[in-house]
Order: sequence, then C-alpha cells, then structure tokens
Amino acid sequence: MIRLDKVSYQIETSAGAVQVLRDIDLELPDGSISAIVGPNGSGKSTLARLVSGLLRPTSGSVRLLSDVDTQTVMDVRPGLDVGLVFQNPDNQLVATTVEDDVAFGLENLELPHAEMVQRVGDALHLLGLEQFRDYPPHRLSGGQKQKVAIAGVLAMKPSFLILDEATSLLDPTNRREVMQTVLRLNNELGIGIVIVTHLLDEVLVASRVGVLANGVLAAWDSPRAVFSNQTVVELGGLVLPLSARASFLMQERWTDFPLCLTPEEFARATCQLI
Repeated sequence: MIRLDKVSYQIETSAGAVQVLRDIDLELPDGSISAIVGPNGSGKSTLARLVSGLLRPTSGSVRLLSDVDTQTVMDVRPGLDVGLVFQNPDNQLVATTVEDDVAFGLENLELPHAEMVQRVGDALHLLGLEQFRDYPPHRLSGGQKQKVAIAGVLAMKPSFLILDEATSLLDPTNRREVMQTVLRLNNELGIGIVIVTHLLDEVLVASRVGVLANGVLAAWDSPRAVFSNQTVVELGGLVLPLSARASFLMQERWTDFPLCLTPEEFARATCQLI
C-alpha cells in the first residue's frame, strides 16, 4: 500500500512561492485501480510524480507500507516500487531497438545477465511485443510505443504502475488497446494501477477516483459517487461520460431514472421505461 499523509508541494517562482498541492491524504491499496482527475493546472501530474517518488513533498510523507507487516514503512523508490508511464512515449524510448529499450532500466540494477534476459523476455511476452524485439522504436505505432514504455517499466517489477495521461495522444483504437493491456496486468499480476487522466471514460474501471481542484483533493470516492455529486463535478471541471450526461437529461422527465455510467447501463435503464 502507498500512503500519502498531509502531502503538500510548492514551487518557487520569480513572483514567490506557488502552492501546487495542499494536505493530500490518500491510501492506494496493493492491487487496486485508482484514478486522478481534474482540470489543467490542478496538480495531477505533480501528484503522479510524488506518488512515484520522482518528487519529494515540501511537507508530509509518501510511504510504502508492507502488506505483510503494516508497521514496516519505507520511502517509495522510483522505478522499483512504482513505475511511471508518461503522456508521450517518445520521452521514454531511448535505445535503438525495442529489446534494448526494455532492458535500459535494468542495466542500472546490476542484475545477472541471465536474469536481465529473462525479465526482458517476460515483459515483451506480456505486452505482446515479441515480434518487434529487433525493431527500432520509431517504426512503431503510437500504441505500440506506449506498450514498449510500459514493458520497460514492467521489467523493473514494480508494485504500482502510474499512467500519467498515457493514452491522451493515442487514437481511440490504440487507447482502448493500451487500457485493455493495463487492466490485464492488474488482473493477472496484481499490479496496482493509478490512472491520471482527463478522459473520464477511462476512470470507470477504478474503485476510487480522486478529484483535484485548486491543489486540494475535493473528492475520493467511487466513480458513481463522484459523478453524482454536482458540486464536485463543477469544482473539478469534469466533462462526464455521455451516458452519465444522458442520464441527467432523462432525470428531468423521469426523476427515478438511475445514473448510468456506460452505454450498456443506459440501454438497460431505458428499456425499463418501455
């Protein structure tokens, strides 16, 4: 489990100190799927970097708790405990072949060569990239590049994977494929997933959604509870999924019409009116 206690972060500018985040309390259980949403400038990417250990909080703490002994805590180790996948995969691809790129992070761990080869092979297999082992990354599609970035993180065997707007530059087909891959990693390997996004259709798979607004955590609840709270929706500047927006329109005529998060839910609820 990753626990954030009263985490704040500020930056120094020519005009003085700017408070980016204030008093964030969060718990991310092992194997969970969570999401962070909010308007541009709300601190989503900063929070992702704090959770991953790439940034240190100005105050408060970000700790990793053992699932065996909750009294054992340690600082998060970037890359090892938490892997971060960025918005643009080109920013994470540094080698001339896919295989070398996946192995890049492992070279700093001083692992035996045989273990490195095994980890790279396992990561390529899990991401369905074995046939691209010798390809130059620049020859791949956007979705394939993002999978290579995820494979490089996965080879480090982290407990958590953070996607920081990792699908926002992809077309719908590649976006869906990357998300399906991430969900499979959660289901098969038990890797905790944190989705930082402005695409609210992606947060429906999360058990908890955090809404950032003006540097504070305005909500931390299930997607259904968050989308039902008009105050939180307005604070976070959230553009709800089409099914949820259609549900609210239906409620103007049928007050007991339920909030539907997916087209399938909306279709079932509509059929009940016939």
